[in-house]
Amino acid sequence: MLAQTSNTQARPVLEEVIVTARKRSENLQETPIAVSALSGDALRERGITSTQELTKSIPSLQFNAANSNNIYIRGIGERTGRTGIDPTVGVYIDGIYLPRPDGHLLDTIDVSSIQVLRGPQGTLFGKNTTAGALVMTLEKPKEEFESYLEVSLGSYQARSGKFGINIPVSDRFFTKLAINVVKNDGYVKDISGSRSSSDDRKSVMLQTRWDATDSVTVDSLLFASKARQVLPGTNCTSINEEDGLFAGGIYLMWPGDTNPAQPMAYRENCEANSRERLGDLTTNLGPDPPNHNDFDAYMLAGTLEWRVSDNQTLKMIAGWREETKGPFSSSDNDGGPKRFSASYQPGDSDRQMFSTELQLNGSAFNSRLNYTAGLFYMHERYEEPSMSYVSVIGVDASSLVSLALGQIPSQPPEGGTIPFVGVLNGPLVLSEFELDNKAAAAFIQTSWDVTEALQLTAGIRYTADKRSSELLTTPGDVEATIATIEAHPLFGPPAPLIPGGAGGFTQYNGPLGWRDDPVGIAASLFNDADGDGIIDYPLDYNSQTLDKRSEIFREITPMFSVAYNIPYDWLTDSVLDSTMVYATWSRGFKAGFFEPRGTDGLDRIEPEEVENSEVGVKMDALGRSLRLNIAAYQMDFKNMQLIQVQTDSQTNLAVIFQNAGLSRIEGAELELNWLPLPGMMLSFNYSNNNYKFLDFEDLALTPLAIEGRQVPIDRSDEGFPVSPEETAAFGIQYTWNSDFGQITPRLDVSYKSDIYLGVDDGAWTVYQEDTDAAGQQAFTLVDMMISWVNIAGDTRMSFSVKNLTDERYLQGAAAIADSLSIYNQLYGRPRWYGLTFRRDF
Repeated sequence: MLAQTSNTQARPVLEEVIVTARKRSENLQETPIAVSALSGDALRERGITSTQELTKSIPSLQFNAANSNNIYIRGIGERTGRTGIDPTVGVYIDGIYLPRPDGHLLDTIDVSSIQVLRGPQGTLFGKNTTAGALVMTLEKPKEEFESYLEVSLGSYQARSGKFGINIPVSDRFFTKLAINVVKNDGYVKDISGSRSSSDDRKSVMLQTRWDATDSVTVDSLLFASKARQVLPGTNCTSINEEDGLFAGGIYLMWPGDTNPAQPMAYRENCEANSRERLGDLTTNLGPDPPNHNDFDAYMLAGTLEWRVSDNQTLKMIAGWREETKGPFSSSDNDGGPKRFSASYQPGDSDRQMFSTELQLNGSAFNSRLNYTAGLFYMHERYEEPSMSYVSVIGVDASSLVSLALGQIPSQPPEGGTIPFVGVLNGPLVLSEFELDNKAAAAFIQTSWDVTEALQLTAGIRYTADKRSSELLTTPGDVEATIATIEAHPLFGPPAPLIPGGAGGFTQYNGPLGWRDDPVGIAASLFNDADGDGIIDYPLDYNSQTLDKRSEIFREITPMFSVAYNIPYDWLTDSVLDSTMVYATWSRGFKAGFFEPRGTDGLDRIEPEEVENSEVGVKMDALGRSLRLNIAAYQMDFKNMQLIQVQTDSQTNLAVIFQNAGLSRIEGAELELNWLPLPGMMLSFNYSNNNYKFLDFEDLALTPLAIEGRQVPIDRSDEGFPVSPEETAAFGIQYTWNSDFGQITPRLDVSYKSDIYLGVDDGAWTVYQEDTDAAGQQAFTLVDMMISWVNIAGDTRMSFSVKNLTDERYLQGAAAIADSLSIYNQLYGRPRWYGLTFRRDF
């Protein structure tokens, strides 16, 4: 939201930026919150077409793009995108809360502004904003008839189009229609010839504005979108293969293994999909990988604003949203082309959400007291099926005895003794999860101008969040699985070695023993007959369990801030034009929840709480040609919700959440914008976040899975995952006028320091030894764009190159060492060329 005067003037100035971070319009430089704002024009100037690209322009903002679009601010975010898990960054469009990360509107179509509020926003924006909030405002219909057409072409057969038209129906009723289409063929190729990481999105948006009276305005929004995309293709690297539970830790044999003393099939499957073996941006995901992402969304919203008096405004916002997410592969646990272990969403996930908010904004005492008060209500319902499976496995007789006794097996003899084939658990588990979430809140925030320079702000919010969860679990039919294997002539009766133990095995009687690959023979008895990507192991419908849990999570989140605007007469004869210093204390929380844990039903996860202390300074200088904003903060978390890998009571592997006791983030952020010369604009931002776990206790996986023994481990020495400690971005553009229009070249450079991408304790050990084995080394991205606008200002052309140096970097990854022994890596877009034409009518 920065602009400058014409380059024919001697003294360019930065325009006043208006933000709504406190739910009322205010000057950015007088708002005691760490907030960044970009207008629609600024987004076009920087070539930003998706909210994901904001990470290169806003400090402490990070996107992790895998199966969903997970947003991190100051190192805090939600990593899975699963339905039952709330995000930590609240996303709003025209005041409507979008509760799920894969339902966020990504494309910046008809956006008036995007604001990123950093730090907990629990008073005005409520729960699930422990990291911050992303607030999008749309361009509203207006009185003049106008339209635009924008088309783009780019690398990898990229093509997109936007069309918008504003039609005033009468003096008081206006409409605006926008259509957006984005397509490309994907930049990752599979050895089968298919491509992944492709986009295919279509959306239409209709807005209306009715000035019912001079004091009442009614806005409405109708949105529909359809996505038929191919999820990003990942590569796999084997890590911790000697100790990982599935790799070599307990000498499990997988299809293809022939020596129980040195099982290699699991590792080799991962390495068959490694970047080192396949080359750049190439994958080996096996035949017909189920990585398609079908997503439909519909949204209806309305806002009624009544200007009750000159100093009071009443606003009512209501929104309804419905989403359907089609079947897809949520995780490929083995990382390779063979289907050893995976998790799927086997059917549609249906979601409905309704929310409404009543706001009263006003002022009193000659506008010295400003206040915002309101009531909020939300009801959302979700249904999400999930299925996980693990291939049949083999165990040498010597290892089977140890497992039956609840002991970790020692190394079997070379060549083995007697092969046994079967399952330790499962091998298939179907979970059908339903969530009913009702949240209600009341809030008030007031600002008192004690003097012309001193302002005090206080606020409080009460939230009651009722979460009702239901989980229907259908376990695998172990007896039927074993019976299918027994029916094969090379297999004998069940093993008599596990009295009452989990799983089941049958002896292999082939002539060459392990050299026959008995696990491969048994695995070939099961296939994917219906082509849905799921191996057809039998389910035990007679052993279904239904778990229902419900709880109301209540929380009070207050805030207090003091801001001081240094009097103008103090700044006389200095380079400063205005300066505000502020200090803020605030609290936020993320609601607790219940989540599936394999066959054990629903686990309760404690609410996440955060306390934030922040000081900052905002200043304009050099005749308002330079703007510098700095914030320093300390965020203390209690019960931070973190994703982990553990097992259920039947040793089924389960991706779960758990609470880290105490953690802390200490950091600072800087944003600078400067117009040093007419026509020239410089921008720079920097963030430094130091992450620390103060209390983080976990359980060692192998003793828990094999012996049922709880061995505590201290993980407080680990770093936070996904977010870099340091980020920086620099942008420069220069505009000059010519006889045939205005020409603006622009250069953007963004930097991120090392990023840890592990999940468990073993991954941190691997990362400490080799950053690349469980993380991303520091990297720099360079973008370049040159734009031309004709003299009339109604035609614009731009040519852009993103990732000019063709840097390889990860935009989504997970290293899991203690169980899976794999590091799945999703690479970001390579060098990308684009040509865009826009005409305003």
